[in-house]
Amino acid sequence: MIPCNRYSRAIFLWRPLAYIRYTRNGQAGRKRYHCSRGGRSMLQRFVEFLTPEDVLRIHEQSMRLLEEVGVEMPVEAAREVLRRRGARVEGTRVHLPRRLVEESIRLAPSRFTIHARNPQKDVVVGGGNPVFAPGYGAPFLMDHEKGQRYATMEDYQNLVRIIDALPHLDLSGHLLVEPHDVPAGSAHLHMLMAHLRYSDKPFIASSNGQKGAQATLDMAGIVFGDRDALRNKPVTIALINTLSPLGFASEMLEALMAFAEWGQPVVIASMAQAGATAPVTLAGMIAQINAEILSGVVLAQAINPGTPVVYGSTSTIMDMNTAAAAIGSPEYSILVACQAQMGRFYGLPSRSGGSLTDSQVPDAQAGLESMMSLLTTVNAGIDFVLHAAGILGSYLTFSYEKLVIDHEICGMVRRYRQGLDVNTETLAYDTIAGVGPGGNFLMDEHTLRHFRNAFYMPRLCNRDALPAWQEKGSTDMAQRAHQYWQRLLQTHQPAEPEAITIRALEAYVERHA
Repeated sequence: MIPCNRYSRAIFLWRPLAYIRYTRNGQAGRKRYHCSRGGRSMLQRFVEFLTPEDVLRIHEQSMRLLEEVGVEMPVEAAREVLRRRGARVEGTRVHLPRRLVEESIRLAPSRFTIHARNPQKDVVVGGGNPVFAPGYGAPFLMDHEKGQRYATMEDYQNLVRIIDALPHLDLSGHLLVEPHDVPAGSAHLHMLMAHLRYSDKPFIASSNGQKGAQATLDMAGIVFGDRDALRNKPVTIALINTLSPLGFASEMLEALMAFAEWGQPVVIASMAQAGATAPVTLAGMIAQINAEILSGVVLAQAINPGTPVVYGSTSTIMDMNTAAAAIGSPEYSILVACQAQMGRFYGLPSRSGGSLTDSQVPDAQAGLESMMSLLTTVNAGIDFVLHAAGILGSYLTFSYEKLVIDHEICGMVRRYRQGLDVNTETLAYDTIAGVGPGGNFLMDEHTLRHFRNAFYMPRLCNRDALPAWQEKGSTDMAQRAHQYWQRLLQTHQPAEPEAITIRALEAYVERHA
């Protein structure tokens, strides 16, 4: 682990980019590195694998890649807006000069708020606490009774309802799973409808090209009053994936441009695989994906300066035996920590990690890999955690049971990160002295005053002795998780919008499906 003061000193030895970024956001940045003064003693340092010199070398190589090699951008409008900002365009290849990249990084905010339909559930990204969002993009669904299968729209709505009931998940997702019983061309409309109706948490936008972005903005406008109310007021966040190496798909560029125009946040995320779409060496991979992410930052700021951007990556290694993306690997956790470190270097919120596993079922392998992955993510200082719950099988499966098991992990990790309060009340001298040697604290007034909030109380973990556990059915974690999500589905009542708003959303979906 690198001492924070050493890292901070290195920042000021470098170029005006770092100096301006850290003088503009210096106070907030220092708060993330220094010990708290009074109040709760939170996690005080982050896991960092890169030295200050490593960070600078990676940055320099990324600048060279952007200027000399360039990035493929197949959308003419994107190339043109960058050309006007000083980029060199050759065919579909865009070469970004250092000056433009550094100026763009300075324009992006270091923190922002995503506004929810329920203001009490607004989410701050980059505020020092990790934001947890569910899994994204799985083509298959699994539950304990039916096994792996294709998802339906009913499944999708069920997942949204369950997520709405889980307090440690801060956002509702978008592409939780792919519902196969609705037309592919209009699936994004039905998914958006589910989130806007069955959850009052912030939601993740549709990044399905121009049409997905426009539908997101139109439908959010219905919920929040009118579309003009959305301009530069974040009410959603979009996931924009790069196409490694050093490129973007047309649909992603179209969505990025549409959301940036309205000041809606975007996560620019690389999904490279070391040994396949990036160098097999982790250092080279980080330099490449850094260049990819920064190119998206530049485009967002060229369209609308000040657009919130999250520095994201879910890149990992390719298993050389199976060609699968090994998201349960230790190398993945190293990459997560490095992504967080690079994000802090640029003063941008970061996205990576999650409760990730290569296991096909919610078993011991899934538990150990998911806990390692999420704990590393939080210890690294990642701000926005997609895939925090639900993912199995290297992103290919979303599991009902894994969703609520991972939610338990999120709660435990969040409590771990909070640390402890050290003050007169918690040191409890008078209580210790009053009980004295040989006594007990069980019925002491101090215990009665604090026991409800002193500990994290798990919902799924077994703490019964063997006879009590056997009397309750001798259930394992997966069985208890199955019972729990079914109970949530039966008992939780989402706070739906007003009937007139629901009718307007339904009419929009019917017109555009």
